[in-house]
Amino acid sequence: MTDCLDSDAPPSAKLVVKVLEYSDEPLTQGEIADRTRLSPRTVRSSVKRLKEDGVVEEQVYIPDARKQIYVLDDSVEECLQACEGTADEVEAV
Repeated sequence: MTDCLDSDAPPSAKLVVKVLEYSDEPLTQGEIADRTRLSPRTVRSSVKRLKEDGVVEEQVYIPDARKQIYVLDDSVEECLQACEGTADEVEAV
């Protein structure tokens, strides 16, 4: 995972990435806060940093246009999957 993110990323941002990675659908900031048990302010800060780094994409939440939903950028998701595949190969050896 560290190859896919900025090495200076705080643990809260890494947790947000993991939650988005394992989610089957895009999540709102509130849903991320619920799943991570981080404060809304921490989630907001982490999401902002991840957006600036190009790790997370923001989309409009159709049921309520005042909210946004977040997903991992395709390149980051591919990187995370590649890292996971490498870890599986190492365990098999």
